[in-house]
Amino acid sequence: MSDNFVYLIPEEPGLVPDEAKQEAVVTYFRNIAPKAGAITTSVSDSVEFIHCGANFGKILCPSCGTVVRVDQWSDWMDQDFQGKGKGFVLPKHVLPCCGALHSLHDLNYEWPMGFGRFMVCAEDPNIGKLSDEQRGRFAAILGCAVRIIYEHR
Repeated sequence: MSDNFVYLIPEEPGLVPDEAKQEAVVTYFRNIAPKAGAITTSVSDSVEFIHCGANFGKILCPSCGTVVRVDQWSDWMDQDFQGKGKGFVLPKHVLPCCGALHSLHDLNYEWPMGFGRFMVCAEDPNIGKLSDEQRGRFAAILGCAVRIIYEHR
């Protein structure tokens, strides 16, 4: 059996909304996904990688759209990870395609992925992809732009 998860993270990797906003976002998620399993929030001491699991596809340069080789991306992931408890530092890397400077978080992932200290997770929400209106509501509740990550495992 496979599982699907929907994660919401702030576009700013280090941002952690206050507890009232965290509670409000869970309430809203529960309202739009009443058949979901657990809906939880978590806060990490360091920046973590939130991935899309089996949905993983291409990685693209946000400046020119060229595909970033997975081995290059993997090397950058290894370089940027400072160890358990320290997380990712997300420096800018020179992309070999066009020379643009971007962090791992800046890259365009075919199925979105990202980095953050705060996340909201809905397990098997049974609602498909979130609408632009729902994304906007999540952003309003949290007080920041959000990235939506769909994980399949």
